Amino acid sequence: MAYARENAFPARHGPEGIGPDGERAGRPGSRATGSPGQAAGSPGGRSGATRERILDTAQALFAEQGYAATSTRAIAQAAGVNLAQLHYHFGSKRDLFKAAYQRGAEPVTEARRRHLDAAEAAWPGGDIPLAELVRGFVAPFMLNGASPEGSATMRMHARLNTEPEGLGGEVLSAVYDETTLAYVEAFARALPHLRRETLCWRLYFMMGAYRYTLLHTGRLEMMSRGACDSRDFEAAMAEIVPFLCAGLAAPEAGFPVVAERHDAAAGRMSG
Repeated sequence: MAYARENAFPARHGPEGIGPDGERAGRPGSRATGSPGQAAGSPGGRSGATRERILDTAQALFAEQGYAATSTRAIAQAAGVNLAQLHYHFGSKRDLFKAAYQRGAEPVTEARRRHLDAAEAAWPGGDIPLAELVRGFVAPFMLNGASPEGSATMRMHARLNTEPEGLGGEVLSAVYDETTLAYVEAFARALPHLRRETLCWRLYFMMGAYRYTLLHTGRLEMMSRGACDSRDFEAAMAEIVPFLCAGLAAPEAGFPVVAERHDAAAGRMSG
């Protein structure tokens, strides 16, 4: 199955369903849209709009300044609400950060899940081609990171390692763990020659590869003298999928050989 842009988010164009006209559609039955049949101007509709405005503002400020440097007072002021309204909708600053990140990252997990479900239906015996699994896992993250809505989430993501202890792991676990573990099992079936430890290391390296690609540091353009563009999604996918497949499918690493070479080199130096 080829992975095109339209496969990633067929029903939604942003964290809460930004339509082509720029209006936020929300999800049926969500707090953003209120209960079925509720008018936009009703109390519930206004409450949903307030919640969305707080989330939009929080996402932008957290992405720009980080968690520690962003106060709930600053978010409330920028969103045009009072602190009581902010705490009513989200409780604490930590809960608000988690909600803002999750809203922006949900398109990734949903698209990954759809792709895996489709692949399992297409290959009911479990023999899903490795490239299909790589595309299904990598493409949604890269597409979301390249979108205006997803770029703020990616900036929040980049700051997670510097946020207060425990916050990053808590957020990532809540958002990604369920889908990621489903893919780990699918990769394990596709790569039965690998030990579980080796597979997990390689999947970890895979995550680093596609995340670095989204940083757009200019290094690719420099090395290629302008022939390559790191923002070209189709070109990036055409190169990263076979690269990752080769790394994932490689034979088990010869750690003892590496250790022997190191010992031999150390012996030459000491002799």
